[in-house]
Amino acid sequence: TWATRQVVVAMAPNVEASGAMNPGEASQPQAAPAKEAKAYVLKRKTKKGGMQQWVPLISCEVLLCVLLYQRMVDQNIAFPDWWGLWLGIRGVLLGHIVVFTYHFFRKRRLHGKGKNIQQREPDFDWKTELLGHATRPEAFFMLVPYLSITWMFKLMPESYYDMDTPLNLFHVFLQFAVYDFITYCVHRVQHKVETVYVTHKDHHAFINPHLFNAYSGSVQDTTLLILIPLYSTVLILGSLGFHISQRDYAWFGCTYANYFMLIHSEYSNPWDTAFEMIGIGTARDHNVHHSQLRYNFGHFFMWWDQLCGTYLSHTKVKRNRTYVAG
Repeated sequence: TWATRQVVVAMAPNVEASGAMNPGEASQPQAAPAKEAKAYVLKRKTKKGGMQQWVPLISCEVLLCVLLYQRMVDQNIAFPDWWGLWLGIRGVLLGHIVVFTYHFFRKRRLHGKGKNIQQREPDFDWKTELLGHATRPEAFFMLVPYLSITWMFKLMPESYYDMDTPLNLFHVFLQFAVYDFITYCVHRVQHKVETVYVTHKDHHAFINPHLFNAYSGSVQDTTLLILIPLYSTVLILGSLGFHISQRDYAWFGCTYANYFMLIHSEYSNPWDTAFEMIGIGTARDHNVHHSQLRYNFGHFFMWWDQLCGTYLSHTKVKRNRTYVAG
């Protein structure tokens, strides 16, 4: 595909999924392998945090708040309790602390011991990546305003403001299933249509991703692949009559935000084999997408890829340590 051609020149010869070599292929000149422990391979990268990103983003968020505030006043709509919003955001932040602590000790124990997913182990500076994660415009500065605006300006179905109903795990699962199907569709379009792929290409600068690459992309990519599917999930489940409560929504958001980082990990997690048996997406599954581009478009489930013929096992990719010939 077009998207594949954008990165193939930067890949080592054994990157592609296993398959027979065409006659005469060995005589063709091979592209130089990527540098050791280097995940950034595309020549064109968006500069993070530049004025060209911050000014339009903040301007749009402020303008949207002004318009929605005026709507609340004109229609005499009461503002909801902010506590439900804070509980959701607090859950995400606490989850981040757990994930960062888990990954810190796991990387400290496994680094340099050949336990990473790909043959080459990506490395990073913790201070730099933590600062980048907290300050990228396409991460917290889009997700927190999205949560705040949709909650405080009453853009959610009324059931979401119900803080008394106990947690319903089936409702959490429904949110993941609907959201992941939408992102699967959007993700495939991003890779299929050249004019749309430009919004996503910065995220695919990471052929050999690590944990902190999860929310590194572009403002446009976050909009298309995260925010629109999130709100579409809210509208779809609301229109179908599901009573999604604040607890259901908060647990979905907390699990989503933190597991999204874990599937970008450079190491497979202890639960990955069990999850793969039932079609839940893992770090090994998503690593295949970053190195091959044409497969594993789902994030949290591999069901849609398996049904549509776009699933590829990590054991079929030569650059992985788990590669099995034949």
